[in-house]
Amino acid sequence: MAAADYRLCDICDGKAFYDSNLCYEDGRDAPDREPYRIAGAPQYADEEVNKRHGYRLGYLGDWAVLCSDCAKSYMVCIVPVPGVDIDEEPSHGG
Repeated sequence: MAAADYRLCDICDGKAFYDSNLCYEDGRDAPDREPYRIAGAPQYADEEVNKRHGYRLGYLGDWAVLCSDCAKSYMVCIVPVPGVDIDEEPSHGG
């Protein structure tokens, strides 16, 4: 299967999991939702391009993916976004 059908590892760009059955949307399909981030970074550096063409996947906000080989040496860590007040409970999508 083509590499485009897989979510690739954020370290080595190797295949991590088969994702062609996931329902990705762009700004035309889901203008009311923000594009998800990849390991904390926007998909596109240009804000307007990201808003228009950045993918949405349900209510996913951010993700990082490691293949099984890279997970032996790396880990994903969740930390607060710098400059964001986290005193309130987050809303839960939907």
